[in-house]
This record gives sequence, structure tokens and C-alpha cells, in this order.
Amino acid sequence: MTTMKHAHPLSHAAVTSATETGGFVDKALGLLSSVKRRWSEEAEIRHAVTELEQLDDHALHDIGLNRYDIEDRVRRHR
Repeated sequence: MTTMKHAHPLSHAAVTSATETGGFVDKALGLLSSVKRRWSEEAEIRHAVTELEQLDDHALHDIGLNRYDIEDRVRRHR
């Protein structure tokens, strides 16, 4: 009695191609996620800078800042 092997519907080339496509999609989604995260971080930084810029010089001095260092200090301490 002989047994006949049936070809799998997904050939090695098809599986490899699907894997490569999935890799591309994963990389693209990762890039988009990274861009979104960076965009959100930048929005938070801008918000913090805007809030601090509204303080008067005396209040800024009390928390150890001067007006010219606000953005640099906010970015450095993220």
C-alpha cells in the first residue's frame, strides 16, 4: 500500500512571502507607534513649557528656573 503525500496549499514560497509581508507590516506599525509616541511626548513638553512660561519671574525663581532655561530644562528632565 502506498500513501500519497498531498501538497500543502501554502507552499514554502507563499509562507516565506507572507512572513516577509508580516515583517514589513510589523515594522510599519512599529514606526507609526514610535511616531505617535514621540508626537505625544512633544505635545506634553510644549504644554509644560507653555504652563511654566505663564509664571512670573519670582515664581520661576522660587522653583529654580529662569525664563530663558524653561524649554531646555523641561526637555532635559523628560
